[in-house]
Amino acid sequence: YGIAVAHGHVEPDFPYISMCHSSHSAIKAPERCVFAQFVNIGAFMMAANVYIRYKQMTEVLNLLSATKGDKRVNKLSLGIGFVSAFGLTVVANFQTVDMRAAHYTGATLAFALGSVYCWMQTSLSIRHTRWTCVAISQLVNSIALTVCLIVFAVSKTVYKLYENTGHGTKFDALRAVYLISTVSEWLTAASIVTFVLTFYRDFSNVWLKSPSVRIINHDAVLKVFRSPVSGAVRQNDPVNL
Repeated sequence: YGIAVAHGHVEPDFPYISMCHSSHSAIKAPERCVFAQFVNIGAFMMAANVYIRYKQMTEVLNLLSATKGDKRVNKLSLGIGFVSAFGLTVVANFQTVDMRAAHYTGATLAFALGSVYCWMQTSLSIRHTRWTCVAISQLVNSIALTVCLIVFAVSKTVYKLYENTGHGTKFDALRAVYLISTVSEWLTAASIVTFVLTFYRDFSNVWLKSPSVRIINHDAVLKVFRSPVSGAVRQNDPVNL
């Protein structure tokens, strides 16, 4: 956003998130590149959190002898979370000016399915931890996310409808509805990001084991690799990554 404003590509108030990396002019760099890179990294980190949360909740549900329905909700939330993270990469790499259909599809996947994921995890937390601080935080966050998403969808539809029919622009008659639309979009994105922070306490009580590599043909490896230091290598020693 700062780069886009500094280059004069967007107005210094509350533009749509998509407008921070693709203006209606022909100039789209460098903010487009920076935005796409960071959102791609964020999408990967989100997917990683979704996966770890799934594994953590799987262990918890097994420990509690939970119902098959709860286990199905946990597994379904994994797929929905992954699709939502994929939607973020589509938003980042398909700009609204050049690839409008793909961009809006990615935004729908990211925001709509992201809210569904938050509600599914909230339901599991409330059901099995009762009304702890984490469960209450997730509930408040999910409600705020849903409200912001609905306000954004309605206000943007109204804004685009009136703008396309010549009832004004974001600089005059439609200024209020425009700002409601843009601010609610930023709050929607912020709500999804902050929801992941509620996993902190649960994640602090689990141990994530890193992948390991085990050599299966000791002699074949020794034919290729030579060590300048003498010493035997045991065949079954794992190599941690």
